[in-house]
Amino acid sequence: MTAHFSSSPTSVMRAFVLGALATVGTLAWAGCGPGSESRYYCDDLNCYACDAYGCSDVTAPPKASCTGNASCPPGSTCTAAGCAVICTENSACPQGEVCKNNVCTPPGSTPPAAKECTTKTDCGAGKACVSGTCQACGGTDGPCPCTGAADCASGEACVAGSCTAASNVCKYSSECGDTKVCADGQCLAACVDGGCEAGFTCDKGACKPSVPPTGCTTDQQCGGDTPQCVGGACVKACTGDTECGGGKYCNQGACVPDTRPQPNCTADDQCGGTASTPKKCLGGFCKYTCTTDQYCRTIDSRIGYCAKDSVCRTAAEANAQCLSSADCQAGQSCVDNACK
Repeated sequence: MTAHFSSSPTSVMRAFVLGALATVGTLAWAGCGPGSESRYYCDDLNCYACDAYGCSDVTAPPKASCTGNASCPPGSTCTAAGCAVICTENSACPQGEVCKNNVCTPPGSTPPAAKECTTKTDCGAGKACVSGTCQACGGTDGPCPCTGAADCASGEACVAGSCTAASNVCKYSSECGDTKVCADGQCLAACVDGGCEAGFTCDKGACKPSVPPTGCTTDQQCGGDTPQCVGGACVKACTGDTECGGGKYCNQGACVPDTRPQPNCTADDQCGGTASTPKKCLGGFCKYTCTTDQYCRTIDSRIGYCAKDSVCRTAAEANAQCLSSADCQAGQSCVDNACK
């Protein structure tokens, strides 16, 4: 009789001793491992399948790749190694694995890190994927964090790291009122080498909200009077604008800097045009419509260009290089319709 040995030192020694005893007739061979009838078992290093000829290693089955729990079958969870079976005891695990920290894992391995999500789609409505965990956001839970429009719900835009309603986002500086420019969807004070209010930093010609060096990524890192993490900063929770103080507004339950456009009309008759130079209320703003540049120049040389949307605009707006940072190269910002 020839014994077949695995590469494991433990299994080699066990098979050698039992095989030798069987050869001299002192043992009626019935299997390996604890108990005379056991044909499969695991120790601290590996799992083994045994028969009358010896033991062989049992390899753990491959794990299906996953982006989050939603992409794993029932009874399993997403980990850095793939979909793993959830367990409370070894018997719940496939052969080749044992139960560690409620996750089926090869005996000699450390349980892989949990990966609840990778993208927003792994979390469902009302939640966002933050550092691999689904976090409640939107509604009254504060704006959802984002790195792009794909992280936000339909009808929302990603501005300064947070999802917000499209109505809160500017495209042109003319939507922001005097002394302000449109910078990556925010109406911000214009600046040159400083001169910004406290809490703002002059960056590429616009006073952008400052983010503390030790900014937050999740609500769990905030607390006290500022329990919500928005755009990397812990901010106050709210139910209305009046709770936020000057220069801020309540955005989905969180007090944030008020960088919204400033609409000035709801109907054409609020715009004060004349019969020869009529104005229309377009998207909340009074505008002269046009077909030629010359027509615009006869009205006001500052808006002497008939833009693609048939509205008299400034040169920067009519020939906009960008409407958001997505139109610019990496590392650039869209400020006053130019990539900087």
